[in-house]
Amino acid sequence: MKKNINNKKYNYFISILISILLYGCSWFGNYTEPENDSYKAGKKALTEGKFELAKAKLREITPESPYYPQAVWLIQKVPFKKGIDAYEKEQFEIAISEFSKVPLHGEYFSEAQHYLDLINYEILFDQIRISAKNSNGLNSIQNINSDEIKFNYDIVLITKLVNIAEKMDDYKKVLESFEIVISGIRNSSSRSQREDFIMLIEKIVSRNKKKIIHEKALNFLLVDFGNLYQHDEIRPRVLELVGNLKLELM
Repeated sequence: MKKNINNKKYNYFISILISILLYGCSWFGNYTEPENDSYKAGKKALTEGKFELAKAKLREITPESPYYPQAVWLIQKVPFKKGIDAYEKEQFEIAISEFSKVPLHGEYFSEAQHYLDLINYEILFDQIRISAKNSNGLNSIQNINSDEIKFNYDIVLITKLVNIAEKMDDYKKVLESFEIVISGIRNSSSRSQREDFIMLIEKIVSRNKKKIIHEKALNFLLVDFGNLYQHDEIRPRVLELVGNLKLELM
């Protein structure tokens, strides 16, 4: 008898549990969290590029709100979005400041670091290629003739440019910076300067295995071989580089 009572109780509880499982999902599925005006306004402001307004609205959301985690996530996006906006407007100082604020473990940290490298590359590039203003008062490199461009052959600046290009793993930028290295050695005015530039070429070749970079290096060395060979301080290194590059490209 007692066994039957226990079975009935067991079956009763099982029925209740099944009912909860069957109908509970629909209860939770139909439940919607009331819209949060601050969250909605902050999200809209962020989309429209109104960054300070977005932060102000999102900070109105308290930790007790179910929207708080999402608000924090959106607030963390603000420096990156603001940095992109400043970068596109070529406001590099603002862009650097904003990208530097992106949290280390944030979603956009790696991308922000890439933009910082890109900005530093562009700033260095402009420092190395110094353009004289043309008759229209424009000083953009793209808007003037090549004979109006002055070059700063500071080996330190050029080495930094190469290092940033390699860090970004952007072979087009590596080639672009390599062109400046070639221009540097062609315009070297001293023994030490020629040695520094040849050493930099050796480093670029050893650190970058792309065929196009090796072809570029070998072509330069062969075209300028007569001039380079005249300088005894770099002659052995030039001969070694030519030999190694030919072997690499066989």
